[in-house]
Amino acid sequence: MSTSRDPIPDSILQLLDKLRSGIRRYVILEGIATILIWLGIVFWVGLALDYLPVTFGASEMPVEARTVVLGIAGLGSAWLLFQLILRRVWVKLPNRSMALLIERRYPQFGESLLTTVEAAESTSEMDAYEQEMLAQTRRDALATLPEANVTELFDPTPLWRKGSLAVGALLSIGLFALVALPAFQTWMSRLVMLSDTTWPRLARIEVVGVEVLQRSDAGDEEGSTTVVLPFTDGVVKIARGSSVRLLVAADANAPYTPRYCSLVYRTGDGVSDSVRMQRMGNADDDGKVSFVYDRKPLISMTTSLGFDVIGYDHKLSDYRIEVVDRPFITRSEVDAVLPGYTELLPRKEAVSGATQLPVGSQVTLSMVSSKPIVSATLFDLGTKETKELTFDTPITEIQETFASLSRDLPLEVSLTDIDGVSNEIPYRLKITAVPDSPPAVEMRPVGIGSAITKDAQIRLEGRIQDDFGVARSWIEVQVVGGAKMEIPVTTDIDGLFSTLIDLKDQQTPDGILRVEPDDKVTISLFAQDKCDLDGEGNIGTADRLQLDVVTPDKLLSLLEGRELDLRRRFEQIREETIRLREEYARIQIDAKRFAQGAEKFAAAETTPREGETPTDPQELFRKALDLQRLRIQRAQQASKKADGELVGIRVGFEEIRVELTSNRMDTTARKERLEKMIIEPIQKLSDPMHAQLQSTTQELEALYDQPEPFLPVVEVAIQQTDAIILEMERILEKMFDLENFNELMEKMRQLIDAQTELREETEDLRKKQILDLLK
Repeated sequence: MSTSRDPIPDSILQLLDKLRSGIRRYVILEGIATILIWLGIVFWVGLALDYLPVTFGASEMPVEARTVVLGIAGLGSAWLLFQLILRRVWVKLPNRSMALLIERRYPQFGESLLTTVEAAESTSEMDAYEQEMLAQTRRDALATLPEANVTELFDPTPLWRKGSLAVGALLSIGLFALVALPAFQTWMSRLVMLSDTTWPRLARIEVVGVEVLQRSDAGDEEGSTTVVLPFTDGVVKIARGSSVRLLVAADANAPYTPRYCSLVYRTGDGVSDSVRMQRMGNADDDGKVSFVYDRKPLISMTTSLGFDVIGYDHKLSDYRIEVVDRPFITRSEVDAVLPGYTELLPRKEAVSGATQLPVGSQVTLSMVSSKPIVSATLFDLGTKETKELTFDTPITEIQETFASLSRDLPLEVSLTDIDGVSNEIPYRLKITAVPDSPPAVEMRPVGIGSAITKDAQIRLEGRIQDDFGVARSWIEVQVVGGAKMEIPVTTDIDGLFSTLIDLKDQQTPDGILRVEPDDKVTISLFAQDKCDLDGEGNIGTADRLQLDVVTPDKLLSLLEGRELDLRRRFEQIREETIRLREEYARIQIDAKRFAQGAEKFAAAETTPREGETPTDPQELFRKALDLQRLRIQRAQQASKKADGELVGIRVGFEEIRVELTSNRMDTTARKERLEKMIIEPIQKLSDPMHAQLQSTTQELEALYDQPEPFLPVVEVAIQQTDAIILEMERILEKMFDLENFNELMEKMRQLIDAQTELREETEDLRKKQILDLLK
């Protein structure tokens, strides 16, 4: 007969529940201790990672890294909470497992406790015999139950170990907070609040700026100055190619003053390095210790540079020196409104070294820069004045207007661009103010000399030129100490003029001038331009011409003297031509000797003495030919010289003839004698006679080493020279005839003068006799 099973006794259930609760407490305590240990590790490792680099001059962990640390701490804690507590606490702990655990620790139960628990929880039917057995087993379990101590089932060592570590972590953190509360607060702020609060440093440094060497030009003074450029938002801009000096200052009042500072740089072309900065002496009055660095890569910088500065435990990061191009003038031009008197339209031209504008021009100077600029300085090298120009909006074109150009305008232009960089060498330009020049005036007399008669016709020719035209021009004729007369002058399109002044017309009662012998007449040419800047135009004048008024006899006497000088020059040319003929004859003689050949020529020239080496005939012959060629060349030069002098003599006689005509003293006989007997024959001497002789001489030079064709040509040259000498003799006879004629005329003038003098003496004597009779 089957019966129902008995439940687990309460005492056994209490023991099992006590064990179950102890296990869960153990798991929770162990998990909490592990989490505290983990958080302690994260606290100290994070603190080390954040602070220890600072002691070596590095920066704190950025907020991103601290976020990662905080995330690791949270995720690790959550993982430990789940793995060590939550997942284990919620595990089912059945009574059988608890009984088995007690049985293993207390074998004296003899499996009675396990059997009692299993039998009570079993659902199978049991008979009376089995029930009796289970009752005995229950009694045995209950009898042994007082011996079971649940606490002995747990190993306290792991829990104590982890608990000790957890307590140690908490105590270390608490002690840190107690001893270094500011540091604890800083770390908690940086880790938990993710703030940017930095760790306090023992040293304190600052980047003062960069020192740049700048050239300063001001007129004639040249030099250079150093300028310290501060960093703005960690950036400073310098001109390409500049050499700079980095300036860093350390606070001497800080807890620690660094012995040196380190510069860690990164160039734009990928080069990176770390160098030491040089300490400059002790602290100054402001308690600052200076550190400088001015070597590579800060010399002649061509690429930008990023850098950090480390001074003991203080680091300044993310500074940058940017290299930019300097501004410069790419184009400059002037827009000029020219003065009204020039009658020229406004013009626009590029400024160059030869930029010239008339005085009085209104000038607008335009300059285009290579990049936008914020200010410009115009320094006038002439007046030493400086004009500062600032622009609220950056511009690339500068315009400056000068109302009236009255002087040269030399300028130096300095630019400052949007990067704060200036042009190293000021841009120089010069606009030359060209004052209006007086008209260029030329005048020359035609057909007269320095002496004239009172009836002379004075022809004046010349040129009047001005850049912007002539308002008026005139000739001023004045008798020294007497009247003055103005004669308007009209020029052609090229500025040429020709004016005739007839003194005879001025001898009439209506004439202005009264000219008598022994007077002096001055003739001046004037021209006035259109320049009206000073009220009146500029006046240009030619060299004044002064003429002596003489009697016709006196003028003839002067001209005869000039004829005599010309005749003497002609006689000298004749003598030179005779010598030229002798030179041709010598050339002919040598040519006949050359025709014999080199051997015979050498034998005739030299006879070797006893013991001497005979002269080489060919060499002697060649030297003689070279000398022959030289003589021919000299003969040609002599012909050209005589030809040129004959031209001068002909011109001299032509001037005498023209002066006679201009002074109304020419007669048909005198005119024909000069023209037909002297001027035309001398012209014939020059061309064709001397021209033919020079052509023949050139042929001689070409044939000088060919005796056979040479001899007929030299014979022609001698004949041509003889013809020239004969013609010169004929002309000379005519000159003597002219001289005799002039002497005869001179004697006649002397007779006339004597007769006039006798008549005057007779009249004086008669007047004296009449006065004597009246007494």
